[in-house]
Amino acid sequence: MEDLGGIEAIAKGLDSRIGDGPKGITGNPNDERERKSFYGVNAFPPPRIKTILELILENFEDPINVILCGAALVSVIIGIIKEGFPDGLTEGLSIMIALVIIIVVNSGNNYASER
Repeated sequence: MEDLGGIEAIAKGLDSRIGDGPKGITGNPNDERERKSFYGVNAFPPPRIKTILELILENFEDPINVILCGAALVSVIIGIIKEGFPDGLTEGLSIMIALVIIIVVNSGNNYASER
């Protein structure tokens, strides 16, 4: 602050008042517009909301979901080899359905939280 000349120099540079009497910016609407164009709006930009696809893909960062996906694939392959096409899909599809339910619920909750 001392490098900038102290509080008085900063206030003078911003065309503001300090000390005795009224404090703050003494401006009119035109002055406010000029300040906003020069300094910017005194507000944070709204955070970016993730898309539903990003939230779905986020579920695959969890190692358990990746393991479940791999287990479902292996179970389908082994089931088809051992029991044939329609009967061998039962266990693998059960795991996939459970995984889809987990992903839908997690993504839905995260989407509601994001909004």
